[in-house]
Amino acid sequence: MRFRIILLIGILVMTLIALYIFVPFRHILACKDLQSNRLLTYLPIENEAHVSIRYTHSIHRSDVTEEYTINQTRLYPYQLVYEDTAVGMPANAKPGETFEMKDGKYYIRNMKGYQDSLNLTIGEVVADHQLVYQKHSYSLQDNIGPGVSIKIQAEYTSLWNLWKGELLE
Repeated sequence: MRFRIILLIGILVMTLIALYIFVPFRHILACKDLQSNRLLTYLPIENEAHVSIRYTHSIHRSDVTEEYTINQTRLYPYQLVYEDTAVGMPANAKPGETFEMKDGKYYIRNMKGYQDSLNLTIGEVVADHQLVYQKHSYSLQDNIGPGVSIKIQAEYTSLWNLWKGELLE
Protein backbone atom coordinates (compact mmCIF):
# COMPACT_ATOMS: atom_id res chain seq x y z
CA MET A 1 0.00 0.00 0.00
CA ARG A 2 2.78 2.40 0.94
CA PHE A 3 4.55 1.67 -2.36
CA ARG A 4 1.38 2.62 -4.31
CA ILE A 5 1.09 5.95 -2.49
CA ILE A 6 4.75 6.76 -3.18
CA LEU A 7 4.29 5.73 -6.81
CA LEU A 8 1.17 7.91 -7.19
CA ILE A 9 2.92 10.89 -5.58
CA GLY A 10 5.89 10.36 -7.90
CA ILE A 11 3.62 10.23 -10.95
CA LEU A 12 1.78 13.36 -9.78
CA VAL A 13 5.04 15.26 -9.24
CA MET A 14 6.39 14.18 -12.65
CA THR A 15 3.11 15.20 -14.31
CA LEU A 16 3.26 18.64 -12.67
CA ILE A 17 6.87 19.09 -13.75
CA ALA A 18 6.01 18.07 -17.32
CA LEU A 19 3.09 20.50 -17.37
CA TYR A 20 5.32 23.29 -16.07
CA ILE A 21 7.91 22.61 -18.77
CA PHE A 22 5.74 21.82 -21.81
CA VAL A 23 2.43 23.69 -21.47
CA PRO A 24 2.46 27.20 -23.01
CA PHE A 25 1.75 29.77 -20.30
CA ARG A 26 4.45 32.41 -20.66
CA HIS A 27 3.51 35.49 -22.71
CA ILE A 28 6.47 36.67 -24.78
CA LEU A 29 7.38 38.87 -27.69
CA ALA A 30 9.32 36.44 -29.86
CA CYS A 31 11.91 37.31 -32.50
CA LYS A 32 12.13 34.37 -34.89
CA ASP A 33 14.20 33.66 -37.97
CA LEU A 34 11.94 34.54 -40.90
CA GLN A 35 12.92 31.49 -42.97
CA SER A 36 13.15 28.70 -40.38
CA ASN A 37 10.76 30.13 -37.75
CA ARG A 38 13.42 29.25 -35.12
CA LEU A 39 13.24 31.31 -31.92
CA LEU A 40 16.27 33.62 -31.83
CA THR A 41 15.47 35.78 -28.83
CA TYR A 42 12.47 36.79 -26.75
CA LEU A 43 11.19 39.30 -24.26
CA PRO A 44 8.75 38.33 -21.48
CA ILE A 45 5.74 40.66 -21.66
CA GLU A 46 2.31 41.11 -20.13
CA ASN A 47 -1.00 41.20 -21.94
CA GLU A 48 -1.99 44.74 -22.97
CA ALA A 49 1.72 45.62 -23.06
CA HIS A 50 2.92 48.63 -25.02
CA VAL A 51 6.00 48.02 -27.15
CA SER A 52 7.81 50.17 -29.67
CA ILE A 53 10.17 49.58 -32.52
CA ARG A 54 12.51 52.53 -32.90
CA TYR A 55 14.94 52.98 -35.77
CA THR A 56 16.66 55.49 -38.02
CA HIS A 57 15.10 55.64 -41.49
CA SER A 58 17.71 54.53 -44.03
CA ILE A 59 16.91 57.24 -46.59
CA HIS A 60 16.07 60.34 -44.53
CA ARG A 61 18.37 59.49 -41.62
CA SER A 62 15.61 60.55 -39.20
CA ASP A 63 14.08 58.78 -36.21
CA VAL A 64 10.94 56.64 -36.58
CA THR A 65 8.97 55.05 -33.73
CA GLU A 66 6.23 52.48 -34.35
CA GLU A 67 4.14 51.85 -31.24
CA TYR A 68 1.97 48.79 -30.61
CA THR A 69 -0.35 47.44 -27.95
CA ILE A 70 -0.25 43.68 -27.56
CA ASN A 71 -3.51 41.90 -26.85
CA GLN A 72 -3.15 38.13 -26.54
CA THR A 73 -1.16 37.27 -29.70
CA ARG A 74 -2.04 40.29 -31.84
CA LEU A 75 -0.12 43.51 -32.33
CA TYR A 76 -2.35 46.57 -32.57
CA PRO A 77 -0.58 49.66 -33.95
CA TYR A 78 -1.65 52.77 -32.09
CA GLN A 79 0.89 55.43 -32.99
CA LEU A 80 3.56 56.20 -35.56
CA VAL A 81 6.01 59.03 -34.87
CA TYR A 82 8.45 60.25 -37.53
CA GLU A 83 10.24 63.36 -38.79
CA ASP A 84 9.97 63.25 -42.59
CA THR A 85 7.11 62.50 -44.99
CA ALA A 86 9.41 61.64 -47.89
CA VAL A 87 10.02 58.17 -49.37
CA GLY A 88 8.50 55.31 -47.39
CA MET A 89 6.60 57.38 -44.84
CA PRO A 90 2.91 58.37 -44.93
CA ALA A 91 1.95 61.94 -45.75
CA ASN A 92 -1.42 61.69 -44.02
CA ALA A 93 -3.61 59.46 -41.86
CA LYS A 94 -6.13 56.88 -43.00
CA PRO A 95 -9.85 57.45 -42.34
CA GLY A 96 -10.58 57.36 -38.59
CA GLU A 97 -6.96 58.06 -37.66
CA THR A 98 -5.51 61.42 -36.64
CA PHE A 99 -2.54 63.16 -38.24
CA GLU A 100 -0.73 65.90 -36.36
CA MET A 101 2.56 67.77 -36.62
CA LYS A 102 4.05 68.85 -33.31
CA ASP A 103 7.57 70.02 -32.45
CA GLY A 104 8.92 69.02 -35.87
CA LYS A 105 7.51 65.49 -35.72
CA TYR A 106 4.56 63.85 -37.42
CA TYR A 107 2.15 61.76 -35.37
CA ILE A 108 -0.40 59.32 -36.67
CA ARG A 109 -2.66 58.19 -33.83
CA ASN A 110 -5.75 56.05 -33.34
CA MET A 111 -4.44 53.58 -35.88
CA LYS A 112 -6.81 50.77 -36.88
CA GLY A 113 -6.42 47.04 -37.44
CA TYR A 114 -3.94 44.55 -36.12
CA GLN A 115 -1.14 42.28 -37.24
CA ASP A 116 -0.28 38.76 -36.16
CA SER A 117 3.41 39.44 -36.75
CA LEU A 118 5.87 42.00 -38.10
CA ASN A 119 8.57 41.12 -40.60
CA LEU A 120 11.77 43.09 -40.33
CA THR A 121 15.28 42.96 -41.74
CA ILE A 122 17.63 44.30 -39.11
CA GLY A 123 19.63 47.21 -40.49
CA GLU A 124 23.31 46.70 -41.17
CA VAL A 125 24.54 50.29 -41.22
CA VAL A 126 22.16 53.09 -40.23
CA ALA A 127 18.89 51.72 -38.84
CA ASP A 128 19.94 50.77 -35.29
CA HIS A 129 16.66 48.90 -34.69
CA GLN A 130 15.62 49.00 -31.04
CA LEU A 131 12.80 47.15 -29.32
CA VAL A 132 11.46 49.26 -26.45
CA TYR A 133 9.43 47.83 -23.56
CA GLN A 134 8.82 49.34 -20.12
CA LYS A 135 11.33 52.14 -20.75
CA HIS A 136 14.10 49.64 -21.59
CA SER A 137 15.61 49.60 -25.04
CA TYR A 138 16.98 46.39 -26.58
CA SER A 139 19.25 46.52 -29.61
CA LEU A 140 18.23 44.00 -32.25
CA GLN A 141 21.64 44.37 -33.95
CA ASP A 142 23.44 43.43 -30.74
CA ASN A 143 21.06 40.62 -29.75
CA ILE A 144 20.38 39.04 -33.15
CA GLY A 145 22.77 40.56 -35.67
CA PRO A 146 22.69 43.00 -38.58
CA GLY A 147 21.14 41.87 -41.85
CA VAL A 148 19.04 39.09 -40.29
CA SER A 149 15.41 38.88 -41.42
CA ILE A 150 13.11 38.25 -38.48
CA LYS A 151 9.46 37.86 -37.60
CA ILE A 152 8.30 39.58 -34.41
CA GLN A 153 5.19 38.11 -32.82
CA ALA A 154 3.45 37.87 -29.47
CA GLU A 155 2.74 34.36 -28.32
CA TYR A 156 2.23 32.10 -25.36
CA THR A 157 5.01 29.59 -25.07
CA SER A 158 6.35 26.89 -22.81
CA LEU A 159 9.46 26.87 -20.72
CA TRP A 160 10.81 24.19 -23.08
CA ASN A 161 10.59 26.58 -26.05
CA LEU A 162 12.16 29.42 -24.08
CA TRP A 163 15.26 27.31 -23.52
CA LYS A 164 15.74 27.36 -27.32
CA GLY A 165 16.06 31.16 -27.55
CA GLU A 166 17.93 33.84 -25.68
CA LEU A 167 16.44 36.49 -23.44
CA LEU A 168 16.88 40.00 -24.85
CA GLU A 169 19.52 41.97 -22.98
